[in-house]
Amino acid sequence: MALRLRNRWKQGERSRTLEDVATVSAANAWRVACNGVLTLEDEAFETRTQYQRLDVIEEFVIFLLHLTDHQVYGKFNEEERARFITAMALRLAGFVEENRADNRAPDDQSHMTPQDYKQAFIARINERNAVYAQCAYSPLEGPGFGLMRAFAEWVSEALGPKNRQWAIDQILTIEGPEAVEKYTASLDALLAGSDDRSGPGKEGPVRPMAED
Repeated sequence: MALRLRNRWKQGERSRTLEDVATVSAANAWRVACNGVLTLEDEAFETRTQYQRLDVIEEFVIFLLHLTDHQVYGKFNEEERARFITAMALRLAGFVEENRADNRAPDDQSHMTPQDYKQAFIARINERNAVYAQCAYSPLEGPGFGLMRAFAEWVSEALGPKNRQWAIDQILTIEGPEAVEKYTASLDALLAGSDDRSGPGKEGPVRPMAED
């Protein structure tokens, strides 16, 4: 099944705020991440539980959030850029909280609440970005090898030790580049169609589930 991302606004809709675009971008990133997990599973990189799938999804969306920050650089002023990235990060954190609540936690994590996972996700964004920020990114060529490698290693850790090197290679050569291409194209299109940067965004889209 082809991956469908929202990349345009309906004709006649009102102007869209940065928060509107950030909300849709978060949903697109989540869908790309879910598709990445399903594709890895099709290639025999197994996940044992829905919670493990969510671990992998989180690594994908944190990576795509980091790319988003690069992609909007120069398009917005610093205040707009901060608004956009914060709104997207909070929407992603909401997806994490909602999806964790919908699934049974492993026994060794049974003490954690969905809110705990949301806070842990936000902390992980900061941890990952501290490393990603040290890696090369080109506006023309996208993420450099070091950035892709760091992403691949964290996804492989979430998948587990079995076939770890094969997983890194798969992500570096196939899943990572495909995720970047699909997501960044949708974001470019959404940004081109948004012309209102004032005020808070409206209600976001219905959340996609991890199994979508």
